[in-house]
Amino acid sequence: MTALAGFAGGLAGTLWGGMVSAALLARRPELRAAGWRPDSGWRVLHTAALHGLCGAAAGLLFWLGWGLAAFTGTPWFVVGATYGVLLWFATALPALALLALRLPALRAAVVVMAVEALVATLSIGLLCAFVWHRAA
Repeated sequence: MTALAGFAGGLAGTLWGGMVSAALLARRPELRAAGWRPDSGWRVLHTAALHGLCGAAAGLLFWLGWGLAAFTGTPWFVVGATYGVLLWFATALPALALLALRLPALRAAVVVMAVEALVATLSIGLLCAFVWHRAA
């Protein structure tokens, strides 16, 4: 169930990306000059599949970590938010920070993508913790 919850959390990241990130990125002229293209149907489908599969892997990792068992007596949403932020710090933040350091022209896009990744990882963490809490 946590893998399915992670998949659903990943899809929430796709939803954020399609509604918020795409609109913010479309308003940046330096990105159009760098070759940025608006989302197409296939790109959205591939993004959803990638977010979903990565979310399922994060859900499996949550399950393998026994739902962050060290947080006994902590509300499920605190456990989920902690897991989501830890995922973000371990996965998205290093890659995006290195990209921003190496390509200064893309810093605005990196900030938008970092927020998108944070929304996705928080969604994954909260849904995994909720499912874990409901099963306990």
